[in-house]
Amino acid sequence: MTTEQIERGARARTRQAVLDAAASLWARDFSASLSAIAERAEVSRSTLHRYFTDRQALIDALLLDSLARLETLDDGSAAAASAMDTLEQYLRAGVEMGDRVIFLFSDPTRFEGNPHWSAEDGDEEMRVLMDRARAEGSVDPEIPTSWAVTLYYALLYSAAEVSNQDLPRHVAADLAVQSFRRGVAP
Repeated sequence: MTTEQIERGARARTRQAVLDAAASLWARDFSASLSAIAERAEVSRSTLHRYFTDRQALIDALLLDSLARLETLDDGSAAAASAMDTLEQYLRAGVEMGDRVIFLFSDPTRFEGNPHWSAEDGDEEMRVLMDRARAEGSVDPEIPTSWAVTLYYALLYSAAEVSNQDLPRHVAADLAVQSFRRGVAP
């Protein structure tokens, strides 16, 4: 490994540590300072500023990074046997990203005007997947798609919240999956 590769790896780890610290703090308190984020990331404030010139640059980077992580959730969906299995995989993966989910969705006005944000990006895909689950017999035909999708997102957010408080993530994910399956079952 060359010195350049080691340096790139170290820079990527430092950048990721800052993003993770920001997600963790801003999921709970969006007013948390850059100093608090630097401290949580175990870097100096000047190091943080080498990567992100100001608060807005860090917000944008965390927004883009979090959205990219959400988009990768469907990477494993091809192996799912059914639409409901795919929904379960997404739910479990989303709970694992708890801080990112809370950061993205705790305040519906947080990203208004931000060119990187569109809350509706994944809604159509989710509606198609939910309709497919209905066609496969996993979702009650009497339940409107909009209700099932909203319930799904509510359970995802709730599981992310509770896993930050007092439940292990895998337990919160199990409960979210169980609640969703029972809540939409025919």
